[in-house]
Amino acid sequence: MDLNTFNLYLFGGTGDLSNRKLIPAIFRQETLGNINNDSEIIGLGSRDISVDDYTSMVQESLTKHFPGFNENDEAWKRFSKRLSYIKIDINSKEDWKNINNIPTNKAVVYYLATPPNLYKQIATCLKENNLIQDNCRVVVEKPIGTDLESAEDINNSLSAGFNETQIYRIDHYLGKEAVQNLLALRFANTIFEKSWSNSAIDHIQITVAEDLGVEDRGGYYDETGALRDMVQNHLLQILCLIAMEPPVSIQSESVRDEKLKVLKSLAPFTEDTIALNSVRAQYLDGISKGEPACAYLDENGVDPKNNTETFVALKLEINNWRWSGVPFYLRTGKRMNSKSSEIVVRYKSVPHNIFSKEAALKPDQLVLRIHPDEGIDLKLNTKQPGVSGYDLEELPLDLNLHDYHELGHQDCYERLLLDVIRGNPSLFVRRDEIEASWKWIDNIINLWKSQDVPMEEYISGGWGPSNADLLLKRDFRSWKNGSSKKSK
Repeated sequence: MDLNTFNLYLFGGTGDLSNRKLIPAIFRQETLGNINNDSEIIGLGSRDISVDDYTSMVQESLTKHFPGFNENDEAWKRFSKRLSYIKIDINSKEDWKNINNIPTNKAVVYYLATPPNLYKQIATCLKENNLIQDNCRVVVEKPIGTDLESAEDINNSLSAGFNETQIYRIDHYLGKEAVQNLLALRFANTIFEKSWSNSAIDHIQITVAEDLGVEDRGGYYDETGALRDMVQNHLLQILCLIAMEPPVSIQSESVRDEKLKVLKSLAPFTEDTIALNSVRAQYLDGISKGEPACAYLDENGVDPKNNTETFVALKLEINNWRWSGVPFYLRTGKRMNSKSSEIVVRYKSVPHNIFSKEAALKPDQLVLRIHPDEGIDLKLNTKQPGVSGYDLEELPLDLNLHDYHELGHQDCYERLLLDVIRGNPSLFVRRDEIEASWKWIDNIINLWKSQDVPMEEYISGGWGPSNADLLLKRDFRSWKNGSSKKSK
């Protein structure tokens, strides 16, 4: 199916995000023959280069980041003709005059692939130079601010020129196949939705673990930390999709309405609960992926006085009828044992064991693998083959999406970029969601400071500090560590 005809203006068009993710994403649609002839891609940047130079840069990027790229293919010949480049210093009033002839007969997408501290200025300049029309949309990356006040400031700047329906705040986790499949699992299968509540579920775990350290982002990360960088957006967005009520339609505003209700139902941490139900920590030196790894405080750009966390674990509750009494455990960290993102739904034990006392009945467990090996793993108790008796064992019903579909080339940015072009905002984050999540996160940050919650430590290459394990052990539960493996 053809995309709507569009002009894509890439602010930061020579930067890493554009070259590594956005250009390959839109080029794949070219290879599929889905881009209309009149569509254009305009790179904008501060570098003084020609259109030919920019085209060569894009070609080099596709050679590196797009599997099987061939400069002699017809797709590249078509794509290269769509490319143009505009040199713009956002502080120069003269340079803004270089952006002109904004079309009115097709979708116009301004993608701000720039540092977040430029969002406000770019949005203001677009408005002042009359570059915003009814057919325009603007895309901004996270983080939207560093707290509620700064988020409101950015949102106010965006709203001064764009209507809320024109603003697309992107969280790339919502473009991941497994995250989107969560909605299909819940709302297309009666077997799950009928048991998706405190009547059957004991608790839920969300883990987003990274095996890398801060790499070359030490300066940025030291001012941000895991709570702002990961929990405020990725983990809370996943939580909303897990916990929300059924929306009226998957293509409507009701998806975002239901997510907002979850955020507003989150029980706030208090002075009495913050130290008990939250853990923050920094990684020490150790072995990561078989190689020696330095401690966080020894990374370039890190200031030991900032006391920034690289790991967060939280126990939280949702104050509504569906989830009353069901704890949600969230965990994210850098320099952990492996790179894995999973949702674990642990069901309650059966009320009465009719089998022998020796028959170990384990609670059913549903695992949604976001990364790696996107898929679904449902562990159930079954009878071992035998001539007599009931010897039980736990076996998985395993759905690995790679067994049925080729997922290798499509990227989460591609799905979300296509939604922007088509004007579908359902998987983007609305202003009230951003501000509700920041309000909840700011409370944690303030309590960490006022209650002097200690900064724990953990060895690089492990699964986090011991107090994160204790967070669950106090409730006679335990983390599921490591990604599920397909059963043979």
